[in-house]
Amino acid sequence: MSDHDRTIQSIAQIHGFEIIGLISNQGGMADVYEAYQLSVGRRVAAKKLKSRFIHDENIKNRFEKEAKLLGQLNHANIVQVIDFSNKHLTLFMEFIEGKSLDELLAQKEILSLEESLRIISEVLAGLHYAHQHNIIHRDIKPGNIILTDDSRVKITDFGIAGIVGGSEQDSKTRQENLVGTPSYISPEQITAEEIGPWSDIYSTGITLYRLTTGKLPFIGDNVIQTAAMHLQETPVPPQDISPLISLELSRIILKAIAKNPEDRFSTALAFKEAVDRLLHPRKDKAYLREAKAEWEKSRQERTIQRKRRLLNSINLSQMALAENSDLPGARQVLDDAQKDLKKIRWKEYSVLGGAAMIVAGVIIFLIVQLSSGVGKLDLFTNEAADVYLNGVKIGTAPFVFQNIPAGHHKIAVEQPGFYRSPEKDIVIKKGQLLSLNEIIPSGGMVMITSSRPGMTVKIDGVDSGQTPLSRKLVIGRHSIEVNGITREVLIQENDHLTIAF
Repeated sequence: MSDHDRTIQSIAQIHGFEIIGLISNQGGMADVYEAYQLSVGRRVAAKKLKSRFIHDENIKNRFEKEAKLLGQLNHANIVQVIDFSNKHLTLFMEFIEGKSLDELLAQKEILSLEESLRIISEVLAGLHYAHQHNIIHRDIKPGNIILTDDSRVKITDFGIAGIVGGSEQDSKTRQENLVGTPSYISPEQITAEEIGPWSDIYSTGITLYRLTTGKLPFIGDNVIQTAAMHLQETPVPPQDISPLISLELSRIILKAIAKNPEDRFSTALAFKEAVDRLLHPRKDKAYLREAKAEWEKSRQERTIQRKRRLLNSINLSQMALAENSDLPGARQVLDDAQKDLKKIRWKEYSVLGGAAMIVAGVIIFLIVQLSSGVGKLDLFTNEAADVYLNGVKIGTAPFVFQNIPAGHHKIAVEQPGFYRSPEKDIVIKKGQLLSLNEIIPSGGMVMITSSRPGMTVKIDGVDSGQTPLSRKLVIGRHSIEVNGITREVLIQENDHLTIAF
């Protein structure tokens, strides 16, 4: 009987968990078993300290510290700790069905740029969360990144993580006892300088270099030579290795693996935002170009076609502003198109009513003077929308509303569950027609699911229902929270996204 068989037998049931079988004994400090949590009936992973270390107080303390560190973390991109047994020095974690990035690279050698960026974006989301809790990983590499069977990204093995700014002696790495993996280790981990979030940023940059080029920037004949390359050699720019890599992506990678921490991204979030801009490039300038083109074409069209062009220009300029509220020229195009549309509508009313107004001028004057003090509201919308006057629904636009009491009012339009405009002050004058133009913004559909249905969903901080939930959202960035986990999503026109928690 092997040592592992004896180990399994001796801990067949501990701390409310039943050990099923060995998954891996390749770790330096611990073996990983498949286990079963009896209380709730689910599979888990059990990470048990190797028997030869159980009398080493330093290693035992590190292992217990790992349990406490990981217990602070609850994020979709970090393997979740469930429980810890001090007696058996065993850490119980969620069971992940999937492959490590190392295994995936062994099969594919190189991933698509889009997939590489998506993976790194999720890794950085998890690291940003850990860094906010003053925890650094210190060994980010493909072997510690898992892709689940449903393509989610999980960071694992915080076994050598440390508390940023803590007083522990091991918060700095000694040169003779490197913490990390040589090909991915940061320069400050080699030289025993202060380690922090910037160290994880460096290792993540090296990982992105490997994913996109198929190569590592620094790899020597031995650990010492590799370490020296991290300290002294300039990496080959990624775009020189693969023509598919843009100058911007190459710049992002080189910034992340700068030798001086001050030259890297200031935070994991800043790194993630740079990656996300490549994953989801902003279309603000393209929208503005189209808006300008539609406005210019409208000046050469007849009335009906001109109105369509102007509505397109208004819609496109609003989309551009939703992407980038400070985009130069977008506000001017929007204002110009709205002014032109208003002129057309006034002209239409003038032409249609001209003859009748002349013939019946006196009669209309008398009716206005003798009326009970009402006016009309012509509300035009590019899509059907409910109309609220002073908080009360009065109908559906586009429509001409008759007999609106003269005076000051507040008006808003709404597509239920999608968009409600800010209330606008209007003045209805006795016997007069007020024309308004309200644009319903474009949006996209998002399906929000969770592993356990019925979880509360908050969209931009507002309770919006329970999973599974399908919702149309205005184009732009939104924050979606399910069960305490928050994700930022970018909605683009006519999107159909699925967000899994």
